[in-house]
Amino acid sequence: MGISRKNRRVLTRGISATAMAAATLFASGAVLLPGMASAQVSTASVRGQVIGADGNGAAGAQVAARSTATNQTWRATGDANGGYTLTGLRPGEYEVTATAGSESTTQRVVVAVGQSASLDLTIGGTASVPEGRIVVTGSRLTETRTSEVATNVSVTQIQRLPQTDRNFLSFVALAPGVKYNDSETSKGFTSGASTASQVNVFIDGISLKNQVREGGIAGQQNSRGNPFGQLAVQEFRVLTQNYKAEYEQAGAAIVTAVTKSGTNEFHGEIFGQYTDKGLSEKAYLDKRYNRPEPAFERKQYGVSLGGPIIKDRLFFFGAYEGNDQNRAFNVKSTGSPGAIQQFEQYSGRKLSDFEGAFVSPFRGDFYFGKLTLTPDDRQTFDLSFSRRQETDIQNFGGIISYENAENKKNKIDTYLFKWTYNGGEFTNEFNASYLNYNFNPTSLHPELPSYEYAGVIVFGGKDSTRNETQQNYTLRDDFTFTGFDGHAIKFGARVEVTDIQFDNNAYVQPRYTYRIDAAGTPNDPSDDTDFSFPAEARLGLGSGKIKASNTQIGLYLQDDWNITERLQLNLGVRWDYETNGFNNHYRTPAAAAAALRALPKTFYFNPENYITDGSNRKPFAGAFAPRIGFSWDIKGDRSTVIFGGAGRYYDRNNFNNTVDELSRTINPVGVFRFSRNGQPRSGLPTVAWNPAYATRAGLLALAASSTSGLPELFAVKNDAKPPVNDQFSLGVRQRFGVFEASVTGAYQRGRNGYTNLFATRQNNGLGNCCNTAPVVPFGYANVLIGYDGLDTRYKALYFTLDKNYTKSSGWGLNIAYTLSKAEQNGGDLFSLDGLTPDGYGWRPKAGDERHRVVISGMADLPFGFRFSTLATLSSGAAYQVTDGSRGSDSGAALLTAAYPEKNCIKGLFAFCEVNVSLAKDIKIARGNVEAAVDILNLFNNKNFKDFDTYMNPASNPPDLLLPADAAHAANTLTLPRRIQFRLGYRF
Repeated sequence: MGISRKNRRVLTRGISATAMAAATLFASGAVLLPGMASAQVSTASVRGQVIGADGNGAAGAQVAARSTATNQTWRATGDANGGYTLTGLRPGEYEVTATAGSESTTQRVVVAVGQSASLDLTIGGTASVPEGRIVVTGSRLTETRTSEVATNVSVTQIQRLPQTDRNFLSFVALAPGVKYNDSETSKGFTSGASTASQVNVFIDGISLKNQVREGGIAGQQNSRGNPFGQLAVQEFRVLTQNYKAEYEQAGAAIVTAVTKSGTNEFHGEIFGQYTDKGLSEKAYLDKRYNRPEPAFERKQYGVSLGGPIIKDRLFFFGAYEGNDQNRAFNVKSTGSPGAIQQFEQYSGRKLSDFEGAFVSPFRGDFYFGKLTLTPDDRQTFDLSFSRRQETDIQNFGGIISYENAENKKNKIDTYLFKWTYNGGEFTNEFNASYLNYNFNPTSLHPELPSYEYAGVIVFGGKDSTRNETQQNYTLRDDFTFTGFDGHAIKFGARVEVTDIQFDNNAYVQPRYTYRIDAAGTPNDPSDDTDFSFPAEARLGLGSGKIKASNTQIGLYLQDDWNITERLQLNLGVRWDYETNGFNNHYRTPAAAAAALRALPKTFYFNPENYITDGSNRKPFAGAFAPRIGFSWDIKGDRSTVIFGGAGRYYDRNNFNNTVDELSRTINPVGVFRFSRNGQPRSGLPTVAWNPAYATRAGLLALAASSTSGLPELFAVKNDAKPPVNDQFSLGVRQRFGVFEASVTGAYQRGRNGYTNLFATRQNNGLGNCCNTAPVVPFGYANVLIGYDGLDTRYKALYFTLDKNYTKSSGWGLNIAYTLSKAEQNGGDLFSLDGLTPDGYGWRPKAGDERHRVVISGMADLPFGFRFSTLATLSSGAAYQVTDGSRGSDSGAALLTAAYPEKNCIKGLFAFCEVNVSLAKDIKIARGNVEAAVDILNLFNNKNFKDFDTYMNPASNPPDLLLPADAAHAANTLTLPRRIQFRLGYRF
C-alpha cells in the first residue's frame, strides 16, 4: 500500500553462446526451407473428404482451391478414402473443385483466418451424402471439428456492427470469456482471471506484445487510440483458450488478425464519422453535481485503395485513418470544507483556480501499405509497413488538476516480409518482421514540483517523465506436412531479439504529499499531520538510461490427427527459452547485498537468493508446454461434436516488473517523511519539517546530510520463473437448423505471477509493517523483494448461439454468454498487505463478473436499409475493498471484494449498454454510398464505477462500506446516450 508503480526494467546486453548458436542454426535452416509466414496464425486450412458417386471416398481425388480475388490456386491429392487437406490458405473466397476420373464438382466457399475448416465434396449426381456434409455454395465455412475455444469475427461484422470509435478490438467481446475495456482514456482487453499483460495480438503474424509495460498490446496502456487501423483489417479471430502450439507469448486470450490485400479488381473506401457534445445527453454525474456539460467531439476519417499492378501477379493495398478527439474532464475536489479551508490557508492558492472542465485533446494517425506478389501458384510474397502515431493529453480529472497532466506520445512502426510456398504435400511459411515502439509521456510543466493535498487537489507539474523504446527483430518459420494419411503435422521455430531503452526519470521534480490526521490519535504524538507541512516527499536522486537485450527462442511440434472419420486428436508441444528474462547479468551492489544479509531469513525470503554476482541467474529452460485436444463427431455429419483439451501456456514478465532493481540503483528515489517533532510515525522515522525542504535543492541537501530521503531497495529473485497458465475445457457443439450452438466448461489455473513483498516485516507481519533499522546503515529506507507467487484461478461456462449473416438470408444473430468466477490470492504488482500472496487467501479478482451476455445482430430491411445492434449486459465487475478492521497500515489491512448494485433491467444487471445502427446503401457507379446513424448507449444506462473502497467497522462511529449505488459512485464506465453519424463510399 502507498507505493506507486514506477520504473521497472532489467535484462542486459549480450546474447549467450547457446542463444547465438540456436539463432545461427535457425537462420541456416530458414535459408534451406522453401519459405513460411506463420502457420494458422494468419492463414487457414480446409480438410474434408471427396465422396464418389457410389457414396464412398474417392481415392486419389484431385482437389484445387482457386482464389476468386487473385486466381492463385492451392492443390491437394486425396488419400485412399478421399480425405484431403489444403493448408496455407489466405482468408477469402475460393472456388474449390474436386476431380476423380472424368467427374468433377465445384463449390464456392469463404475461408476465415485461423480456421481448421471442414468441407466435403461429392462427385456425381446420384450419391447419397449424409445430411449436413455438403456446404451450400457461397457460404462461410464452419469449424465444427476443432478443439480450440475460438470465435471468428468477419469483415461484415466489423463494417456493420455499431461501435464507439472504430477500434476493431472492441469486437473481442463477441467471444465468451473475453472482456473489452472501452474506457475513454485506455483501450484494451482481458481474458479469464489473467491481467491484460497476458494477452497477445498478431497482425499478419506480427506480435504486438508489449514487453515493456502492462497492457498486453504495444501502445495500448493508458491510450484511447486504436492498435491498428480498422480500415486495413480484413477479419480476425479470438482464441479464448486451448489454442495450439504455434501460438506463443500469451497465457490468456489471443487475437490473430489479417490485413486486406489488393486483388485483380480495384477496391477502395473513403469514410468519415462524427459525434460531439450537441449529439450527446448530459452525463448523469454532471447533472447531479450541477456541473457544466464538458466539451466533447470525435472525428474519424480515412481512405483506402487496393488493386492490381500486374494482373494475377502483383497487387497493392494502402490505407490511412485519422482520429481527432476533444474530450473534456471535470476537475472537482472531494475534500471536506475544513480540508479545503486548510488548503487555501496554507498553500496560498484558491481551489477555484483548478476546478472546472478542461479539454483533453487526442490526435492519432495511422498509415498502412502492402505489396503482394504471386509469381506462380506455389508462392506468395507479402511486404508491408504500418505506422501509428498519436499525442494524448490526459491523466487529469477528479482531484488531479489539468496543470498536473502529461502528454502521452505513442509511436509504433511495423515492417513485415512474408514468403509462403505450397509444395503439394507441404506448405512452408517464412516471416521476417521488425517492430519499433516508442512511448514518451512528458509533463506539461516539467519545471514545477508536484503537490498533493490528500482528498482536495493535486497540482503543479507531473513529477516523472519516461522515454521507452522496444525494438523487436523476429524470424519465424512454420512448416506443415500432409503427406501422411490422416495427419497434418506442423513444426516451426521462432527467434526474436528484443532491444529496450528505458529512460525513466522518476520524481525528477519532488512530489510533496499533505495529509490531515482525521483520527486524531493522542497516543501517537507524531500523527498530527495537517496541511501546514507535507507528511511526505519523494525525489529522484539520480538519472540514467537503461539499455537491455533479450533473445527469445521458440520451437513447437503439432499434429492434427484424424484417427477415424469422426475422431480427431490435436497433439502438440512447445518450448520457449529466454536468454535474459530476469536481468540475468545484474550484479548486486555491495551495500545492497549487505542490507539484504542484515535481514532475517524467513520461509519466503532467503537473502542469498536475492544477491547475484552476475552469474547466479540462469535462464529458465523448463518452459515445456504440452497441449492436447480432441473433437468427436458423434454422428459423422458434423451436427453434434464433443470437444475438449488441456494445455500449458507460458507467458513472460514485462520489463517494468523487474526493472526497479536496476533503475533505482542508478536513479534512486528518496522518500522523506516529515512531522512536527521528528518522532517516528507508524514505526517509520520522520524529520521535523523545515521550510527549507520545500524545494528540490533543499531535499537534496537533507539527503546529503542525514539518513532521511534514503531510497528503497528492490531485489529480484534469482530463481524466479515466468508466469504460466494451465487450461482445461470440455464442450459440445450442436447444429439446430440454421443455428450453431455450443456449451463449454472451462478452467484456468495461473501460477508464478510476479509481485513485490516487504522483506522488512516484523512480528511475523502483525502490527506495523516494517522494521527498517537493519537496512538504514547501508543507505536504504526499506527493502522490497520480487516474488513469483501470484496465482489466479478461473472457472467458467460458455454458451454461444450463432447464425452468421449471409446475403441470401439477409440476417445474422450471435449470442455469447459467460458464467464465470475469477479469483486471485495476492495484490497486483505489489502485495504488501500480507506476508506472501497466500496470506491473502483466495478472493474475487477485481473485474470478476459472474454473468455477462453479449448479443449482436444484423438484418437487411426494405428499400436498402440495414439494421444492426450490439448489446452488452453484465452482473457487474468486482472491485477491491480494503477492510481496515485491524488498522490501516500495510500488513494490518485485509483485502476483499464487492460488487456494484444491479440497477438496470429491473435489477438483473449492473452494466447495460445497447448500441444500434441504421444504415442505407445507395448505389453510385460501381460502388455504394453508405449513410448511417448510430445511437450509442441507447437507453442511457449509467454503469457506475469508482465506489468507496475502504471499510473500517472497528471505528467509532462505524465507518462501513458505502453502498455501490448511484449515490456513491465517483464515475461511470460509459458515456451517456449519443448519436454518431457515418458516411462512406465503398467500391
